[in-house]
Parts: sequence; structure tokens; C-alpha cells
Amino acid sequence: MVVLPEGESHHIRSVLRLHTGQQVELFDGCGGIHLAELIDLSGKVRARIVSSTLDREGSGTQLWVGQGLLKGKNMDTVVQKCTELGVNALLPLMASRCQGRPDLIRDGKKHERWLRIIEEACKQCGRTRPMELLETTPFQDSIESSGTGSAGLKILFWEEERDVRLHDLLPFEGLDLVQILLGPEGGFTKEEVAMARGAGWRTVSLGKRILRAETATLASVAILQHLLGAM
Repeated sequence: MVVLPEGESHHIRSVLRLHTGQQVELFDGCGGIHLAELIDLSGKVRARIVSSTLDREGSGTQLWVGQGLLKGKNMDTVVQKCTELGVNALLPLMASRCQGRPDLIRDGKKHERWLRIIEEACKQCGRTRPMELLETTPFQDSIESSGTGSAGLKILFWEEERDVRLHDLLPFEGLDLVQILLGPEGGFTKEEVAMARGAGWRTVSLGKRILRAETATLASVAILQHLLGAM
């Protein structure tokens, strides 16, 4: 037997208008998919697990995204779409050209909101393991602490790169981890790019067009997931 939280109970009872005896699909956040029969809809909903399976999602190459903080709801969009596209971990970055100053209280509230967005996106797309949301980190700390083994690849997408594109890095077979960095609205500075190159990051172009920051992120994630066999 499981007892659902108040929010989920309200959604089942008042939004979906389900009834006792009907079945729902529950995710436990660890890859478990549980078919459950609704037993009691008064107060917090109680349900009885009928059957369980384990989703093998996430057993392939891991995709990690470092994203320079974006203005307004653009960052919300990146969080939502990266969840839908199967990104394993998202690290918000404080780069030189990020607008505004970091505020611990404000950033804490943002972090909480992004966690709610991840949860809602998981429900929408049927993702059984939520994307990991890391704490907002200064750019230099992120490139120095990023882990790469012999089977890892580190990519920084940069609008001033002219020679190297993703197809120049193929094939991607046998990689345990791919890490990518994308800048805020103003992009990365040349100093930040030089710092990243010194830490083993490879600069890559997304073509001749200058893309909006959120567009560049979603395009790069979708292309990489295709090349990694996840789409």
C-alpha cells in the first residue's frame, strides 16, 4: 500500500476525477514503474501496488549540461526541455556575462522552482528518473571540478569557433559521459574559453547562425542525444 502526497491526491481526485478501483501508474524516482489500484480517495489517496517493473533508462552514455544562467523564464525553459530530452544532470553556471548578481535567497527559490519544473516535466514525458539539478556554481569551479575518465568527452559550444563541429568529434561509441557547456545570453568571454581549453574542454561550433542561448542549448542536446543513440 502507498499513501500519495496531498498535491498528487488533489490531482487524482479533483483534476483527473478518478474513482476507487481505477488504476494509475506511479514512478518512484529510482526507475521503478508501479501499476496501482486506487483504494481510498478521502484525504490523502491510498493505492495498492498491483505490479512493478524497472525501467533501464539511463544505462547508456550520461549527458551532463553546464548552462550559463539565463534571464527570466528562459532558464525555466532550459530546465524543462533538458528534462524532456533525457539530460542526466544540469549545472547552472555563474559566468562573467550572466546578468545580475547571485543572491542566495533568490537562487534558493529558483532552485526550488526548477525542481518543481523537473518533476512536472517527468510526469509529462513519462521519465522515471528525474534529471539531477546541481547547485549554481561559478564558471571556474565548474570546469575544474568536472570529472572525466578515459571514456569521457568535454565540449564547450562557442559562437566564435570556426573550424570544429560535432561531426568532427565522431564516433561517440564507448563514451561513458559527455559534458557540454553553454553560455548565457552574451556567451562566454575569451578568457573563460581559454580557461576551459586549459582544463581539457574542446570548443565546438553550432554553425554560422547566432542562436538564442536557449535555442543553442536545446539544439545541442537534441543533436547529441541523437548521436548517442538516445533519440
